[in-house]
Amino acid sequence: MRKLSAAVAACLFLLLGGCAVLPDYIGPELEHLSHATQHEPFTSHPTNYGSEVFNITAEWGALDGGPYAELSEGIDLDPCRGGACGEIAGPREQFHARFGWRFRIR
Repeated sequence: MRKLSAAVAACLFLLLGGCAVLPDYIGPELEHLSHATQHEPFTSHPTNYGSEVFNITAEWGALDGGPYAELSEGIDLDPCRGGACGEIAGPREQFHARFGWRFRIR
């Protein structure tokens, strides 16, 4: 866990420091996190364990396909119960990092 925290800190330092690379896109995002198996028609006993998160997201790359990176900082909009807000343990603040490859199909 300490290595992951150090990696996140290093990425944030590079992005926010003097040698920052501006993202290709930045904007608001509303995200729903849950399990498909907690919703009908996948179950006859639906639950409400999901989370709704409002994020500000920055994206680098993938303008016409290829590698991309997304960093999001957000707040969980769901009520907190027993140390968890929505479905994620911990405070309302949420950080998401996504790295991947986009394939252009048209």
